[in-house]
Amino acid sequence: MGKEERNAGILPRVLAKAIDFVLAMLLIDLLPRVGFYAAVIFILIGDSLYNRASIGKKLMGMEVKSLREETVSPARCSILRNSTMAFALVLWKLPLFIGWIFFIAIAGIEFIIMIGNANRMRIGDELAKTKVVEILFKEEK
Repeated sequence: MGKEERNAGILPRVLAKAIDFVLAMLLIDLLPRVGFYAAVIFILIGDSLYNRASIGKKLMGMEVKSLREETVSPARCSILRNSTMAFALVLWKLPLFIGWIFFIAIAGIEFIIMIGNANRMRIGDELAKTKVVEILFKEEK
C-alpha cells in the first residue's frame, strides 16, 4: 500500500481539535490539583505524541508535516504550533465570562485564518512552519 498526502479539510481539523479539547477537559476534571496544567501541556505537546499527530488527528487520519528542509523536533513544532490554543486555554481560566470570550475570540481568529489560507494553515502553523495533511492509503498495482 502506498501512502499519499493532501491538505487536511476544515471539518476533520475542527473535529480533531475538538477531540483534543474534550480530552484536555477530562484531564482538568479527573486530576483536581494538576489537571489544568496537564491539560495545557497536553495541548502544547499533543502533536508530537503519535508520529506527528495528536490523539484527535490520529483518530481523524491526519498528521502534522514540517515545511522546513532541516529535521525539526516534533515536540518543538507541536509547542510552537499549539501555543496559540494553549494560550486560549490559559485565558479560559479568567473569572466570569471574560475567559470564555477570549478563548472563543482566539479560536475564532485561528479558524478564520485557516479557512482563508490556501494550505489551510492557521497562525500556529505559520509560527511552526507546518501544515496538517490527511493520510490516504492507495493500493499499489
